[in-house]
Amino acid sequence: MTAVPMPVNSIAKVDLLLGQAIMLAPDDYDDVTADLHEAMGIALLMAAQHATGEPVDLPRLNQPSVLGCVEQALREVQSWDLALAADLPDLARLRVLLTDVRRAWVAAGRQG
Repeated sequence: MTAVPMPVNSIAKVDLLLGQAIMLAPDDYDDVTADLHEAMGIALLMAAQHATGEPVDLPRLNQPSVLGCVEQALREVQSWDLALAADLPDLARLRVLLTDVRRAWVAAGRQG
């Protein structure tokens, strides 16, 4: 365990943002969507293991989109102290997945 406080509210935001991204994602299932689902699974597990005792609101997105949700989730994850990797063993994998999803989504010129 580290002395760094667990960002439980931020973990909950990432969980909600990726849930929103999954709902907005197209029905076709490819490698990018698979990575998005894997990231969601990691966030879901983190949120279950480090639950917050208070409601968490998402920042209002003008036009919710997969890319917008992924970018916001990535910003949240990048704000976490890397010392948390001892307590969140999938932290590095989550960062990589979100970065890969963002890069692939932009490169493919996907909408939504």
